[in-house]
Amino acid sequence: MKTLFLAVLGTIIFWQPVWARPRSVLDMELFEGAKKEQKLVLYITIDLPQTIQVVHDFAKKYPFLGLELHPLETETLVTRIQDEARSGMSTWDVVLGGGGLFQPLMEANLVASYHSPQREAVSEALNDSEGYWSGYYINPYVLSYSTTLVKEAEIPKSYDELLEPRWKGNRIAIDSTAHGLLRGLTLVWGEDKTVAYLKRLADQQPVMARQSITAVESMHIGNASMVIARAPVVQGYKKKLGSPIDWVSLDPIVAQIDAVMVSAQSPHPNAARLFVDFVLSKEGQSALAEVQQIPVRRDMEPRSKALFEGQQWFVERPDKHVNFYQTVRRFREIFGIK
Repeated sequence: MKTLFLAVLGTIIFWQPVWARPRSVLDMELFEGAKKEQKLVLYITIDLPQTIQVVHDFAKKYPFLGLELHPLETETLVTRIQDEARSGMSTWDVVLGGGGLFQPLMEANLVASYHSPQREAVSEALNDSEGYWSGYYINPYVLSYSTTLVKEAEIPKSYDELLEPRWKGNRIAIDSTAHGLLRGLTLVWGEDKTVAYLKRLADQQPVMARQSITAVESMHIGNASMVIARAPVVQGYKKKLGSPIDWVSLDPIVAQIDAVMVSAQSPHPNAARLFVDFVLSKEGQSALAEVQQIPVRRDMEPRSKALFEGQQWFVERPDKHVNFYQTVRRFREIFGIK
């Protein structure tokens, strides 16, 4: 079956010939150090569309580096990093992902502080003042719908409209790792109202799909009419495959800051910092904008800005993401995920 992101099936390796173009504005010490290291290992959470483009552009700009990209689920990624540290065989240089990564890695002293010069263009609200993480995009949940299965007049305009009887019985697909909805809506609505709402949503008998990619895939092939998933995954299917889907945002908008962090035990520390500089630069952020990602730089605006205007936002910082595993368990209990 044709799918947009076959890369999630395993490690992705970018390898280019060893050569370099002169860059007058580069920190030459960092640049020369990365050339000697010749390699960069990236660990990322498994939803790839917002990351694969920026990694591709980085590999094109710095072709002397061999890049390994390892996509894993958040919990699996944390466990792998912790196991490597205990064995003294840490292989990763940079990790990219949401709040579920930050606390366990910080508690184990596995993240290094790095104040990239590109952080000056990023809002302070999207950065850690001590340099342990830098936000590199904002990842909102949206409601996507099949334009062939949902009439324009039927498109839900609110969370409550998802509870209408017409959407019961495998009509809605939900990312089974979308526990950010539970955290975000709780801070806006309170715990009791949020849990009660999600239980009613679970009563709609939604399709629970592993990760946003497979949730959107279920709608792409016609197995669901709508999906609650991360915006860039939806946009990737719409743009790359010409899928008959579109999306709307629901108020309040729940989003997370996905961050970039450098390993405290990085085997290739110069290459790691070179990558951080790139993803925070205007060039790197433009690559993210290509997949309708919301950039973090103050001198850039999202291309989909109009779709989010006039709505209340909850944006989760990685260092405010507490009780991660407790939230995951609660979300799974509500939706009956084993």
